[in-house]
Amino acid sequence: MADIATSTTISDGERHAVMRFTYQYVDTGNEDAVSKVDVSASSNGDTCTAVRIEEIWFATVGMAVLIEADATADTVLVPVPSDRMGRLDMSSFGGITSKLGSGATGDILFTTTGAGSVGDAYNIVLKLAKDY
Repeated sequence: MADIATSTTISDGERHAVMRFTYQYVDTGNEDAVSKVDVSASSNGDTCTAVRIEEIWFATVGMAVLIEADATADTVLVPVPSDRMGRLDMSSFGGITSKLGSGATGDILFTTTGAGSVGDAYNIVLKLAKDY
């Protein structure tokens, strides 16, 4: 049986999007640079080139998650620790851009470490500001 992963768009407006990501280990292993936010798939008619992570709500069990900018060499934007829950608010300074590193696409990837037991999981909600 494969691991269980979901990506849900809660809202997708002209300036902001809110997305929820879940993952539960069953028997496959860690995620490795899995695409979670594809800026070219924005529902707005304009071309979104990057997003800024303004807020993160998270809960992790048995694994850590690296939230990364897709680039020639992927760049860690935010490390989410294992066995924790919390909220990070970076809106006061405009958020952390996904357009970091050489060859950056603006997309966001997740890489997990430590998954290995049934029940290891994460639940992450991102509030994103869109850049055009």
